[in-house]
Amino acid sequence: MTLLPLTIQCPACGSSDVTYTCEPTCCFNHVCGACYTAFELYTQPLGGTLQGMQAPAAERDSLAPTVACARCESLDVYILAREDTPSQQLVCAACHALLELGFVSVDLR
Repeated sequence: MTLLPLTIQCPACGSSDVTYTCEPTCCFNHVCGACYTAFELYTQPLGGTLQGMQAPAAERDSLAPTVACARCESLDVYILAREDTPSQQLVCAACHALLELGFVSVDLR
C-alpha cells in the first residue's frame, strides 16, 4: 500500500489539468485548465480506518488538488494505492479514515 498525492479528473471533460484556486479556510474550489469548469471537492467517510500509513514527506504544491477529511478536517488526504482496491479510495493521514471523493457546485463553462 502506498499513499499518493491527490490527483483528480475534471467531472466535465476528464482532463487532469486541474488547479486548486482558493484556500482551505474559504472553500475547495478547483478549475479545469482544459474546459474551465469550476467545481468544489468534498469527502465522505467510508466507515473504516487504516493504521500504519504515513503521509509522504514531500512539500505540497499550493495549486495541487486539495480536500479536507470529512472526519477531522485535516488536509492530509491522499490516494490509497493498493492492488486489492481498483477504485481510487482516499485515506486521511491524520485520523486514518477511509474516504470517498465527491464533486459539488459543478459550474460548466
